[in-house]
Amino acid sequence: MERPTVLIISDQTDFSRAVSTRWQAERNSPSFLFSGGESCGQGQKFDLAIVGGIEEHVESVLDILRAAGKPVLYVSRSNGNSPKLSGVVHIPEIEDWPEFAVTVGKQILEREWIAADLAKISEAKIQLEREASLGRYILEMRHNLNNALTSILGNSELMLLDPESLSPSLRVQVETIRNMGMRMNEIMQRFSSLQKEMQLVEQQVWKKSAKAIAGV
Repeated sequence: MERPTVLIISDQTDFSRAVSTRWQAERNSPSFLFSGGESCGQGQKFDLAIVGGIEEHVESVLDILRAAGKPVLYVSRSNGNSPKLSGVVHIPEIEDWPEFAVTVGKQILEREWIAADLAKISEAKIQLEREASLGRYILEMRHNLNNALTSILGNSELMLLDPESLSPSLRVQVETIRNMGMRMNEIMQRFSSLQKEMQLVEQQVWKKSAKAIAGV
C-alpha cells in the first residue's frame, strides 16, 4: 500500500501544525502538503484534504476540493454557521479536536483504500469471468478437437509408412501436417489442468473479496 498524502489547507500555522504533529505521532503516518486558503492547494495531488482555520470563502475552498474527487474533512468552528456541503465530513473544533481529526482522517483513508481494493477486485473478477468463459468453451471443444487430431495424426502416419506411394514434395507436405498435428496435440494436453487452475484463481479472488468486504 502506497503512503497516502494529506493536504492541510489553513490560514493559521497553528492549525496545520496541530494536525500534522498529532498524526506524525502515529505509526505509518501519511506525508503532508500545506496550503493557504487562497491557493486552495490547486495543482496538488492528495488522498485526503483537511480544512480549517479559514476565515473567508470557506465554501469556495471546499467546492474546489470536492471537484478533485477526493475526500474532504472540514474542522469547523462551533458557531452553527459552518457550511454544510455534501461530500464533506464536518467535525467541530472542540477541545482535543486534533485527536478527533486524526481519528476521523484515518478512518476516511481506510475507507478509501477498501473502496479502491474492491474496485480492483471487481475489475479482476470481470476479466476472470471473460477468461473463464473462453476457458470453458475450450474445454468443451477439447474432446472434439482431440478426435480430429487423432484422425489427422493417424492418417498422416499411415501415409508416411508407405513412402513409395508419395512423391517427395507430397511427403514433405504430409510430414508438415503430422508435425503440426503433434504440436497442436501438445497444446491441447496443456488444457488438462486448465479447469483446476481456473477454479484456484476463482477461489483466490473470492477470498480476497470477502476479506476486503469484511474490513468495511
